[in-house]
Amino acid sequence: MRFIRHNRPLLAAAAALLAVAAGCSAPADSGAGTQAPDITVFAAASLTDVIEAMDEAYDGGGRLRINLGSSAQLSGQLLSGAKADIVITADLEAMDAVREEGLTASGRVVAGNATVLALAPGNPGKVSSLADLSSEEVQTAVCAASVPCGRAAARVLESAGVALDGESREDSARAVLTKVTTGQADAGLVYQTDALSAANQGVTYVELNDPEPNQYPAALTAEGAKHEAAVRFYEWLTGEDAARIFREAGFLPPGQ
Repeated sequence: MRFIRHNRPLLAAAAALLAVAAGCSAPADSGAGTQAPDITVFAAASLTDVIEAMDEAYDGGGRLRINLGSSAQLSGQLLSGAKADIVITADLEAMDAVREEGLTASGRVVAGNATVLALAPGNPGKVSSLADLSSEEVQTAVCAASVPCGRAAARVLESAGVALDGESREDSARAVLTKVTTGQADAGLVYQTDALSAANQGVTYVELNDPEPNQYPAALTAEGAKHEAAVRFYEWLTGEDAARIFREAGFLPPGQ
């Protein structure tokens, strides 16, 4: 689990520390000894960059504890008893199991994400379309069928009438992206936001006909609904400030 702390001055706490160093005692109601509450967020791996941007932008109080992983992993952890205040998955199906077990208090789709064909730096496989993936000369990486990016890849391939043979199967879109950026794969099916995040590493991409881009639901868990700081962050996450950050990272508006 990753820990992301807000890097903002805690003036009251600093003042209290100075008072102790000087042999003084702080007033009981000054906030001395208080600590920003933890807000545990389970987020799909494809949200790695955007959740860090949100952590920088959010100023509603609280320390974010970020658990990144494939949506299937996150869902499994919650169903096994792991505690989280907020969970964001990369498709609706991944959230269904959590919701059906009564682990969520409220939920809302916060963004969409299209599937694209990412190409390794320099495009060594000379790939220009999905049809090229059928060649034995092209090394392809996609997500496993059990995770959202795998379901998205299957949807896009079926729509195009393309069958793969000998492709590697990864547990998240970020794992596929790593294969592509390092040249272990000539091409990979990832989300558009993943491809954009690797542009500075020489990754390019081909837009595809994605008949139904993935929808990313965010849910306040039943546990999180009891925590004031978590409720505040959830309200911010589902508001316009967070929507702007999603758009800037290349995500689609909800429903698109």
